[in-house]
Amino acid sequence: MSSTEPISTAPISTEPISTEGFRGAGREVAVAAAFVIALAAAAWVLFGGATASIVVLCCAAVSLVVLRTLLNRSVSPEDAEQVRHDAPATSFAGFWRMQTDIASAMASLSAWDNNSRRRLQNLLAARLAERHDINMAADPQAAKAAFIGDHSSRAALWFWIDPERLTPEDASSRRGIPPRVLAALIHRLEQL
Repeated sequence: MSSTEPISTAPISTEPISTEGFRGAGREVAVAAAFVIALAAAAWVLFGGATASIVVLCCAAVSLVVLRTLLNRSVSPEDAEQVRHDAPATSFAGFWRMQTDIASAMASLSAWDNNSRRRLQNLLAARLAERHDINMAADPQAAKAAFIGDHSSRAALWFWIDPERLTPEDASSRRGIPPRVLAALIHRLEQL
């Protein structure tokens, strides 16, 4: 990739997360349903149909209690506006999604540019703002200088997180970020 490619000044997405309820939880609901089906099937095989019915009813009761607990949480509109689409999830399914995103980012440059790079750019922007008083959106050159620091070898890492770099048209056919480069990038972000 050459350094003569056009540069974009598009800011990182700051759209608030959707407040449409459980529409975005399709994967989590599917995992829970599969778990209940597997548990009921095992109960059916081992103990018969009556026990399987009781297992399904108990799972439904537990899920209603959990749902009631989750629905009682009050979230102020200001808090909901601060959450972003690329905020890391704390559930197991969120961890699984993050692992899938990382595997995709290593396989395809398009996946890197559209998912993982944006998350790490947000982390970089937060680190620079908190520890170096640099606004990455307003002064990308100062952000680059702080990221690279005294080591010119870090300049190659900047390519992978550069907020001004456009996604190439053939990104879906290119390999994504190499694992060692990703590890070095994360290590540098931790050092900032």
